[in-house]
Amino acid sequence: MTRRIPLWATLIPLAVGIAVWAWLWHGYEAGLKADLEQVLPPGTAVESSGFPYRLEARIAPARLAFDDVALSATVSAAEAAVNRVPWQRDRQVIAARDSSATLMLKPLPGATIRVDAPMAQASLRLEADRIARLSVVWETPNLSTGLFAAPVRAGRIEAHLRETPAPAGNPARPGPTGPTQAQLVLNGTALRFGDGAPLTLSLESEFTAAGRITSLAGWATGGTAEIRAATLSDDTGEVARLSATLMQDKDGKLAIAGTIDTVCPASVRAAIAGEAPPAEQRSRKPERIAISGHLPGNVTAAARDTTKPPPPVRGQEPPCPRLR
Repeated sequence: MTRRIPLWATLIPLAVGIAVWAWLWHGYEAGLKADLEQVLPPGTAVESSGFPYRLEARIAPARLAFDDVALSATVSAAEAAVNRVPWQRDRQVIAARDSSATLMLKPLPGATIRVDAPMAQASLRLEADRIARLSVVWETPNLSTGLFAAPVRAGRIEAHLRETPAPAGNPARPGPTGPTQAQLVLNGTALRFGDGAPLTLSLESEFTAAGRITSLAGWATGGTAEIRAATLSDDTGEVARLSATLMQDKDGKLAIAGTIDTVCPASVRAAIAGEAPPAEQRSRKPERIAISGHLPGNVTAAARDTTKPPPPVRGQEPPCPRLR
């Protein structure tokens, strides 16, 4: 006759497993709180939950601030939630309600940007002490910046940043600039500059420097921001494409030089000059316009060569959109 094992005996391994996991989970929970305490102002209340799986820390209100001689940055939200898989300390997902982010480059007058959005979500992945990937999505944000005269609204904006430190003395791409140390990608939908029409934005850029960028001063000494391609499009197609280099000049100003390829050259020139938008049909072939100057507010576009006849236009397509 087979002896039956009591039910309570079969539950012992399960109970032990739950107890061990609870002990481990609360250790992970303490680790998350400790990590947050390193970046949050002293006395910030943090409530954690999520047992038995994902860790979640809620902060209401939430505020982060950084300030030195060259850079000032603040991020705030009415409420923020930080989620982390317990055993993946290098990865977090952050959701923020009624959020605001401000960045100011102090040596460059007007070089500020502020983003306000009712909802924002970010994901952060670290590798050692560098940003392997930081992605932020803002829903229906409003932007204001000293780099542009007009305010900016959007249906959605995505930003993706990653550090790509090149080995010292071994540039990843030989040439007039240093190696690429970071990459930034921006995408926006229903983007409006002032009273402009809704446009779609796609931007790919790189930051170069002799070494890893750990401060504005370190980047400004020989570093550049390379806009590989920044395109504005509407429902009909691409309106303008910018390629440019930005760098700090000897006077401490942010200099820009590049070209814009556009099927709406008169509209682009008017937008850069801050003039009333003209009535313009899209040209059949893009015109290349050289731009140069300083940000903010001192950029000029090369005038059209009046010795050449106007380009043929696409009369069957919608006219050029208003850009600002």
